[in-house]
Amino acid sequence: MRLPQNQQSLSHQAVKADSNGIDYDVWTWIPPGYEQSDQPYPLLFVLDGDMFISAAVDTVALMSSIGEAREAILVGVTTAPPGNHGIQRTIDYSAVPPTAEIRATPEGADFNFWLLYEQMAEASGMAFDDLFGGTDQFHSFLADQLLPELRNNYRIDDNEIGVAGHSSGGDFAVDTLLREGSPISKFIVGSYGTDVLEATLAEREAAFANRTSDIELKVFSGYGVAEHTDPFLKAYIERGLDLMERLQANGPDNLSIIVRGFDGETHGSVFPHIFSSGYRELWGTGLSFVAAVAQGGISEVLASDK
Repeated sequence: MRLPQNQQSLSHQAVKADSNGIDYDVWTWIPPGYEQSDQPYPLLFVLDGDMFISAAVDTVALMSSIGEAREAILVGVTTAPPGNHGIQRTIDYSAVPPTAEIRATPEGADFNFWLLYEQMAEASGMAFDDLFGGTDQFHSFLADQLLPELRNNYRIDDNEIGVAGHSSGGDFAVDTLLREGSPISKFIVGSYGTDVLEATLAEREAAFANRTSDIELKVFSGYGVAEHTDPFLKAYIERGLDLMERLQANGPDNLSIIVRGFDGETHGSVFPHIFSSGYRELWGTGLSFVAAVAQGGISEVLASDK
């Protein structure tokens, strides 16, 4: 069976994390121009890789082939079977358990999603608080274990390392933004809230505001406007938007943030829009589609389909 062209350079390995002992599926995609170049490349970690790596590959392949954006190495990461990714992603992507105030049902909401987490914990024989607080270990897996291996195998631009995450994955991306000493400096953040940051957020914000670095921090944060029709999601996302507003006003000088809502999109449908727009904003060439085609980019796309 022949794979679609964009998927042919997508490789897979299962890796056990030194930090938490969890096995992860890791998909690595090398762009078509890599072998013809001797330059370092951006690298982007794509969280929930089993869901999003294919869309990310197709988006970057098309945009870079046309000339609207740069090529990048993409690395999708997901809990490997037989692990329970629903549970492990909650642990990996959350800094601290949610406070009692956060867990309260918003006014007008018909359903409280924290009930799902309570049921998930009970079914797994875990205490509720044990579902949270694994960001240190998961960040260590990405930054201290995977990234050095990737550096050994590929030319990577250390000033252009990013992470893309949606929902709880967006929570982790923002946790990483606030984290001192992370090699990750570019962030595509989808429909996130501060629920699993809130308990320690004030002191982390204050420390972040005073941080200095030579590497520019760039954030693209997006959400679906239709998500605001549900009171629970509305409250969740508004907490994230409020944090972005505070960081724009009080964050360090090397921080730039773009926030964008996508009309008509829901929590389940919005991430491809966030990813494509965020990638163009963070790694775009500045060329419009027409300008890129005029420079001959479309010929590469047509030639690759022959």
